[in-house]
Amino acid sequence: MPTLLCYISGHGFGHAVRVMEVLRRLWAQRPDVHVVIRSSVPRWFFDLTGPFTHSFSQLDVGAVQADSLSVDIEATLRAYAEIAAHKEELISDGVAAVAPLHPVLVLADIPALAFDIAERLGVAAVGMTNFSWDWIYADYVDDFPAYAGLVDGLRRSYGHASLLLRLPLHGDLGAFPRIRDIPLVARTATMSRDDVRRRLGLPRTDRVVLLSFGGIGVTMSAIPDAPRGVTFVATQSAAPCTAPPGCRFLPNAEMATGGVRYEDLVAASDVVMTKPGYGIVSDCLANGTAMLYTSRGRFAEYEYLVAGIKAHLPHAFISNDDLRAGRWMPALDDIFTQPRREVRVETGGAAIAADVLLSMGGL
Repeated sequence: MPTLLCYISGHGFGHAVRVMEVLRRLWAQRPDVHVVIRSSVPRWFFDLTGPFTHSFSQLDVGAVQADSLSVDIEATLRAYAEIAAHKEELISDGVAAVAPLHPVLVLADIPALAFDIAERLGVAAVGMTNFSWDWIYADYVDDFPAYAGLVDGLRRSYGHASLLLRLPLHGDLGAFPRIRDIPLVARTATMSRDDVRRRLGLPRTDRVVLLSFGGIGVTMSAIPDAPRGVTFVATQSAAPCTAPPGCRFLPNAEMATGGVRYEDLVAASDVVMTKPGYGIVSDCLANGTAMLYTSRGRFAEYEYLVAGIKAHLPHAFISNDDLRAGRWMPALDDIFTQPRREVRVETGGAAIAADVLLSMGGL
């Protein structure tokens, strides 16, 4: 049974979501491949049926955030400086942990030290992403130049990659020596809108607004009572994580009992209210769901994702202040008047990525 070693950033859930899509396509062709996931994303999040094991590993810090809408730039650089200071120890420990498993290939999205570990193991390493941490941090070190060496170190590590599968809506990924562009890796609903609403007890004719703020969440001082004909919905993986007044809360167990996946709920919703991240933007693009989006702090990826939203989806912007205070309806009313668009975006990236992985190494 060949072993594929996967390193996944714990910055939100979007990295894990797209890796899971690739793994599902890979197992459809080679169900005997054993996958070893090393990530700070918790085990419970990995909704997979193929043979895999999970262990905690933190090779990057992403961005330090109090919630989904703000980034503490200095704290982010300081936190990654701690990782960089222990780089050799982390690489050595990582090699020692996985060498007995004899992995034949590494897939990383997108901790830089994963590529150093692959080089020490003597196996090829494939990256998959629309952004890399050297690009994000390069903006931050303009304000804190004492940390400039972190960017250089990240680029050296990414330079060990055998191949980067570059996703749409991407920034500068020039640190990778070899790049192949692939379509969007996205989740497409497999259940009808009416079936999802019936299984979850959502009103069939209401406008459903899904609150989606990933694994980090957001603090709101108020959530408005939904006006007649509108239902607000939040899931356990999103903020808010308890049932607030005016919002229908869907625990993971209720979703699972109904056989409803998150992408099914996205497709059954009229609007997703969110901060733009690759995972939720790709879900909305794949399913043609309108987006009410807010700013997410200083994060270079933001403008690229917003460009994709504006090009393909009914949309409106809401300020952080209006979002937190519950002043949602003017922006929602704007979206409700916009016609649904036919989205023309290729979403076959997961299958292509699986084919690439299977063509490499010993898989």
